[in-house]
Amino acid sequence: MEDVIFNNVKLKKDTYYFLYVGEIKGCCLNEYLRFTLQELKKQPVEFISIVPDVWERYYQDNLIVVNPVAAELSKKAGKLVHARIPGKQFVRFVTAHPLIRDLFNKLVSNQGELFVHMFQTFPEIVSADLPNLTVIGPDPKLSNLWNSKLFMYRKLQSIIPLPPFHFCESRENLLETTRRLWKEWEDGIFVSLEYSAAGAFSFMARSEDELIDKLGDWKPPYLVTKFIPHKYDPTVLGVVANEGEVFIGCVADQCMEQVNKFRGSTFPSVLPEEVQDSLKEITRKVGREMAKIGYRGIFGCDYVIDDEGNIYFVEVNARKQGTTMEMCCTLENSLPDGCPNLMEIEFFAITQKRLPPGCMELKGNPFNIYWGTYNHKVEKDVKTCRGLEDPGSERKMYERVVRGHQKKSEHMVVEHVGRDVIVKVGSFLGRVISVGKDRESMLKGLNEGKLKLRSTIEGAI
Repeated sequence: MEDVIFNNVKLKKDTYYFLYVGEIKGCCLNEYLRFTLQELKKQPVEFISIVPDVWERYYQDNLIVVNPVAAELSKKAGKLVHARIPGKQFVRFVTAHPLIRDLFNKLVSNQGELFVHMFQTFPEIVSADLPNLTVIGPDPKLSNLWNSKLFMYRKLQSIIPLPPFHFCESRENLLETTRRLWKEWEDGIFVSLEYSAAGAFSFMARSEDELIDKLGDWKPPYLVTKFIPHKYDPTVLGVVANEGEVFIGCVADQCMEQVNKFRGSTFPSVLPEEVQDSLKEITRKVGREMAKIGYRGIFGCDYVIDDEGNIYFVEVNARKQGTTMEMCCTLENSLPDGCPNLMEIEFFAITQKRLPPGCMELKGNPFNIYWGTYNHKVEKDVKTCRGLEDPGSERKMYERVVRGHQKKSEHMVVEHVGRDVIVKVGSFLGRVISVGKDRESMLKGLNEGKLKLRSTIEGAI
């Protein structure tokens, strides 16, 4: 089939399979889930990944790449084109594709059930009439509900510290409301669409002309918040099991560009311990509110902290975070042997509505693990002039740095698209991960990785 860009799936006998559906950045988490299912099923377990990412080469087994937008663009360009597509569109296409539906049905026939792991869940996966399917991820309808800026601010306004805000149901209402606020909110006004994340569909403005220019033809409703001048953008990851059990992982510092464009994170947070403790407890409160209406699974909360140390909630991400893998590696190398990993915790939360035995939250940074990530999302169409070699396992890199004694740090460039690929605006060129025994060596590796990534762009200096 022309729209199948790559397929190397080979099924083995006497092997239990689960599927991963989502961007390739989440595939690394499958190894953790595979271990959990292998312990449960008492037989060999493998996974099949269905992704939209178009690369020159692929290094993993049992991979299907489908992306109708990229396939059409590649055909027109006469070379590979990597184009990111909305998650809902991708899931809708996957669940309707004859090849993939046949695979779904074959696995269900062989196993009697099928687990589908997703980085972010969408309602389209449960409306696709696929029997005996269990999604490993939050309930798609509840995830969609909690990702709504309007819903989360209404639900949380009397529970946690929010910046001053207004809802605007029309463009006229937005302009009328902000005209009253410019003098009062002199540091600026932040505007978000109902569904926005990582800098997409949100912006900060300091005048009406700037607001109108940036707003373009975006449709209402809008969330308008007072811009809070700040230096720190912490994020906290957690898992909701039930109202009484909300597991809190790590606090990391987000790296933002142009106020709201997420480019990566660093750990451990530079914030004082008491501030981190407050962030964790606020996040736990959010998780309990999510649990009240049935949410189960991983979630994250983003915050800003003003110059006086006041904490302000920014948003819930009712899905896995961009640094979920780094959190997994941190917990794996920091907690005692036998403690459940993050994916096992989510699996129990979803399938049994409880935390697994032996759960332990991380206190401090006992093994001096320092990590940083950088996501290179292109802001215009670019073409790559060279590829990068297979970087190997991120999980093993953590183990080498934490358990070893030879190197203070290592870094790798992962998810690079390869040579002679057109990367469309808004898509990822690749990602850098740096791990060290101190902040200085970690940041040095992160910068070296950034330069390596940029050097793969044709015409880059």
